[in-house]
Amino acid sequence: MRRSVWPSLALGLVLAGGTTRADVWDVGTETDNDAGTDNELIHGTSQIHDLGALGGVLADRDWYSVGQNGRSSYEVVIDSTTGDIGPADLLQLVLSDGTLIQSAVPVAAGLGNSRSLRFLNTTAGTVTNEYVRVGPALCGAACTVDDQYHIRMMETTIEVARFNNAGSQVTVLLTQNASDVPINATFFYWNAAGTLLTTGNLIDFPAKQLNVFNTASFPALAGVSGHITIAHDAPYGTLNVKTVALEPSTGFSFDTPGVYRGF
Repeated sequence: MRRSVWPSLALGLVLAGGTTRADVWDVGTETDNDAGTDNELIHGTSQIHDLGALGGVLADRDWYSVGQNGRSSYEVVIDSTTGDIGPADLLQLVLSDGTLIQSAVPVAAGLGNSRSLRFLNTTAGTVTNEYVRVGPALCGAACTVDDQYHIRMMETTIEVARFNNAGSQVTVLLTQNASDVPINATFFYWNAAGTLLTTGNLIDFPAKQLNVFNTASFPALAGVSGHITIAHDAPYGTLNVKTVALEPSTGFSFDTPGVYRGF
């Protein structure tokens, strides 16, 4: 009869000193301690890290490279923080020399232990010179490898597969801010061949409000059809959009919901 040795081995490791080690990004040949990091955040990344002091004397900062596609938006969240990390200004978007671009905000009002960093690239080009940085924690140089957090990244760009102002149809775009904060959004209108026709914006769009917009009121969209992409700084899943194409001659309407990238 075969016997499993895993329970005994695990118990032996625990009894043999109980030493926890730093996460692999801190001890690798190339670490994540500066802009030379090889740890790249992409849509769906989910990792556990620690902020244990480097060499036991220097406060730890974890760096992540983050490429941003043109006309796209992203959110990075840290949560599951252990007690000594505290509600610090822990999560930031920076340049390679550490210059601050943007700081994260608390995920829940009045708390601050979990943080959300939301940013967008409205240009046509790819951004490759910005980094996400985590740390230092409140415990600073007193942090140990038990002081941990969970980091995850989502692309928040919304895709709407259809609008149609050709023939007798007119498309109305409905945008709902279901979040608790004002948001900013840029709408990119494309034809079926992928040529950008025009753009539109919602600036400081209030929480819990609904915007109804007749897309045919844009001269560039009159008499044409295509699709829409939306870059924004709302939390993932909280900006809800759909188009409604109306056919006056029959009274029919055609709804097309906006979608986020899934996991």
